[in-house]
Amino acid sequence: MNGFILHEDSHRVVIATGFSSPSDNRKTGDMIQVWILVKSCDPVEAIKTGLDRLICGDCRHRGDGRGGSRSCYVVANHAPLGIWKAWKAGAYAPLPFLSVFEGRKVRFGAYGDPTHMPLSLALAIAGVASGWTGYTHQWRKPSLQGWKQILMASVDTSAELVIARSMGWSTFRVSPDLDHHSFETLCASERNGTPCSICLGCPGARNGIRSVFIPAHGSGRKHFIETV
Repeated sequence: MNGFILHEDSHRVVIATGFSSPSDNRKTGDMIQVWILVKSCDPVEAIKTGLDRLICGDCRHRGDGRGGSRSCYVVANHAPLGIWKAWKAGAYAPLPFLSVFEGRKVRFGAYGDPTHMPLSLALAIAGVASGWTGYTHQWRKPSLQGWKQILMASVDTSAELVIARSMGWSTFRVSPDLDHHSFETLCASERNGTPCSICLGCPGARNGIRSVFIPAHGSGRKHFIETV
């Protein structure tokens, strides 16, 4: 089986894919991809109706909540839509045991915010995986501070960068250009084409605070505007 259901609640389902066939994502490389999806409607409809807030929270890259001005790099009608349809068709069984992650590299949040799965489960997966990356726009919330162990704070301005670091988060910043702070490192995929599966430079702050940045990219980059 290529995917498993990791977690469900009344609004969301969390699915991991890439177990039986390697990911063809050239940027991330071969990693298990974790998707957080709205259960009640497909990802395209969720964006149009604003229900994507259930999986993305207050992420500014959602756009206007009606499908417009969206700067997110994820194309919802590609992989997210296919995975949602497969889930509706019963293609994914519940996670049988953690050992399926042993020796694998994991991308927490290929779509959606990974803080919608239990932290204990994410930590258990990270504990057996050979490496991981992960990001959250919900880093300000007091109840989610434990996630800084394995997730980067997704920040969109220099002010947010400073605040997140002061709170103990490693950061990943989307920038309108290549201008950056001296302590920020350009994402390796942008710098020299190294995939995430090799770099693994975004594992949160477990081994110290670090900051990475990348110019706005993907189909939504035309809508990206940096605000103070």
